[in-house]
Amino acid sequence: MDLDRLTWLIEGLLERTPGGRHALVLSRDGLKLCHSSGLKADSADHLAAIAAGVQSLAHSASVEFGDGAGGVRQAMAEFYGGLLFIVEAGHGAHLAVITSEETEPGVVGHNMNELVEQMGEYLSAPPRTPTGAP
Repeated sequence: MDLDRLTWLIEGLLERTPGGRHALVLSRDGLKLCHSSGLKADSADHLAAIAAGVQSLAHSASVEFGDGAGGVRQAMAEFYGGLLFIVEAGHGAHLAVITSEETEPGVVGHNMNELVEQMGEYLSAPPRTPTGAP
């Protein structure tokens, strides 16, 4: 799937999500794959790094304090002025959404998971190989 189609899908997610402000798809290691049009490139890079860090911390917590399998369904951060939601979106990829603080978290989670179910096989980022590696 090309990134233009993926960008169109995350724009649709924001339209269906009351209070949705920004969305992006990122690799597990924090590289942005695509982002909504209202998010400038530098801000998208910054959000991708933040989302990867939050997801990594949530994974560590799940290994230590969860059932030991290390699974994270969703990570969320609430801050003054908004909410950040992060879900796994295929092998090695995550979907991150920023909303206003008045947004209903259940609606956001439902809409994000619906998108991931529809497009999960396309929302993946295989591990990168070093330059010159086979």
